[in-house]
Amino acid sequence: MNTPRKALSTLAALLLTGCGAIMHGPRQSIDVQSAPTGVKLETSPATGTFTTPTTLNLERKNNYVLTFTSPGYNPATANLTNGIGTGTLVADIFLGLVGVIVDAATGSWYGLNPETVNVTLTRATDGGDGPREIHIQLRDADGNGHVQLRPDAPGVTVYVRKR
Repeated sequence: MNTPRKALSTLAALLLTGCGAIMHGPRQSIDVQSAPTGVKLETSPATGTFTTPTTLNLERKNNYVLTFTSPGYNPATANLTNGIGTGTLVADIFLGLVGVIVDAATGSWYGLNPETVNVTLTRATDGGDGPREIHIQLRDADGNGHVQLRPDAPGVTVYVRKR
């Protein structure tokens, strides 16, 4: 292929794609954590059923509601909202109308927020069938007799009495 054809092909490729489609595509990875782990996660609009911790690969053009459920715990939700990236939109405008159309159609100019979701479920008041044991980690925090307590379940209060 001669040089003018290469240049014309490169120019056509740039004009027929949007900046967002080139930079990051129409999907985004969202890191999802929960306490406790092993919680059932569903998305709306539906993309499947997952177990935490997980990474979701979601279309940028939608807003999502994440619903977390686990026996013995109250359900929790988190919202993911999309927004148009200003830099992508400005680049599309300068590169031409085709870029705007491509990014708008594919949703590539959107970004989902937040990029990381961390949810803590609270124990149900009905006594549910959550864990039968809660482990408390004791750690010498500074070598001077100061002890740090770390429960492995959310919402746990530890009382220490001197005898």
